[in-house]
Parts: sequence; structure tokens; C-alpha cells
Amino acid sequence: MKKLRKVVLLLLTLCLSIPVHTVNVQAATVEKTSIMSAKQVGKKSAQLVWNEVDGAKGYEVAYRVAGGKWTTKSTTKNYITISKLKVNKTYQFKVRAYKNVNKSVRYGKYSVPKKVKINKYVYLGNLYEPYNSSYYEPYINGNFIMMDGKKRLNGFTLGQDYSGVEKKADFNIEGKYSKVTFKVGKVDGAHNSPYDGDFDVNVYADGILVDTIVVQVDALPQSVSINLDHTERLTFEVEEGACTVVGFSDIKLYFR
Repeated sequence: MKKLRKVVLLLLTLCLSIPVHTVNVQAATVEKTSIMSAKQVGKKSAQLVWNEVDGAKGYEVAYRVAGGKWTTKSTTKNYITISKLKVNKTYQFKVRAYKNVNKSVRYGKYSVPKKVKINKYVYLGNLYEPYNSSYYEPYINGNFIMMDGKKRLNGFTLGQDYSGVEKKADFNIEGKYSKVTFKVGKVDGAHNSPYDGDFDVNVYADGILVDTIVVQVDALPQSVSINLDHTERLTFEVEEGACTVVGFSDIKLYFR
């Protein structure tokens, strides 16, 4: 009996002498991120921006043509530009954060995938905002302009229902494009004053007048195509005498 007690006491002593290691579960957890924006930014490239994860060592970006094999890239920033993509293909993108935990890499869950179609063009309003403008109102992200009784997307308006004011928008388009196309016309419900006639819409490339479109207040929107040659500054201007609101829609910039 005494021998049994000695054995039990010895075992208890050994158990108490073994160090106890605790795991910091919170430190090992890698939060799931989410993609804030995914868009085409070049002829064959797309840019992703996502929410930062506290304590993340970096991020892994996975992308593929829909249904294909995933390719991955890593970065320490919360944004990346992926190049050498194929035109007329739709890509899926997803991101996950990772941390170094106990000398090993631990990954979080991937974000919800976002899709980007790589086109020969981009919509002006989806990529650029004017650095200088007056009486300008954007219509993007599903917002629309009404012209000739139809909803017109991916554009902006210039003007107010009175004359004698400058109506223009200057964009820095970085010399990337070969041409711009758009539709232009009077916005439904805007005034025809001070006369029931025509007014001019001017387009400038780097300050040089490249086209004048004569817009009739009672006509349907016109389709316009203008060649661009390494243009940095693209300007849309409505003459001061036009007492109305002018709509520009479906504005596409085609890559060189």
C-alpha cells in the first residue's frame, strides 16, 4: 500500500513539473478580407483594392479566366495591378490575408470573388474624374440620364437651365487611348431656352479643338467618334449661350 502511494505521489509530481503551453487563438486567427474595387485600368490589366487585415504579413491574390486554373501572386500592400491578361475574357479575382504564426504561415479565408471583363475600351467615368469642371454631374455605377425617352448609362451632364455660364469638364486620360466614342444630346425635361435652336459642344485634346458637335434641342442624341493621339487632357465644353442641360453617355476610351 505504501509503495502504491509513493508511485501515485511520484506521478503527480511529474505531472505538475511538466510546463503547460497555451495557444493564443486570437493571434493565430487570420481575418477574412473583402475586395473594395476591381476594374480594368490598362489594355490588358486590372487593378484590385481590398480592405486591410490587422496584423497581416501580406496578401495572396488568386485569379483565373472563369472556369480555368487559378494563378496566384503575393503582395504586402492592399492593392495590386495584374497585367498580361487576355482581351475579351472575363476574369475572377479573390484575395486572402496571411500571418506568420509560430514560424509557419497561416492563411485566412478567400474573399468573395469579383469579376472583371477585359475589353478593348474602358468607360471614362469608371476610371477618371475631372480635375477641373463647372456644372458637371456624373452618372455612373448604374445611375442614368434620360435622353430621347431612354435610360443612358456611363456618362455625365454639363449645364444648367440658364445661360451665360461656363460648362466644361477636363480629364487627365494619361495618353493611353487611340479614340473616344460617346453619345451627346439634350437631357429630357431640360429647357430649350433662350431659343429653340442649336448649340455647340466642343471637344479639345490637350487644349486643341478637335471636334465641334452641333446639337439640336429637339433632335435625338448623336453618336460621336474622335481619334486621340497620345492625348493627356481631354476636355468637353458646352457653349455658354446654351440654356439647357446636355447629356454625354456611353463614353468609351479605346486603348492604343
